[in-house]
Amino acid sequence: MARLRTWDSVVAAMTQIAVSGYFLHSSSPVIGASGGVFGLLLAYAMYFPRNVITLIFLPFIRIPARTFVLGYGVVELVLGLTSTDAGVAHFAHLGGLFGGWLGVQYFRGRGVFGKRRS
Repeated sequence: MARLRTWDSVVAAMTQIAVSGYFLHSSSPVIGASGGVFGLLLAYAMYFPRNVITLIFLPFIRIPARTFVLGYGVVELVLGLTSTDAGVAHFAHLGGLFGGWLGVQYFRGRGVFGKRRS
């Protein structure tokens, strides 16, 4: 899992740098491990999509892992596009999700488009 977390962090940082440099015309440092955490979250949802996640602060709400990760990704995209939370690298989180998906595809022996490698 350490390889997956490192891979996710690299993809997350590259995504944040590319998006902030190209669209937002800013160049700020990217520091943190949240992209790797998001990648692990997506990997968990891909391997165990029907496992139930219970939020600590709302214990009566039980959400399947796949739905939780998809919803969290949509929230990150909306927050990233609206730039409502300064200082948070929302596109790094989305890049971590993408890096997690790439890592799972690799470990399953598939290419980027789902075809099995020979």
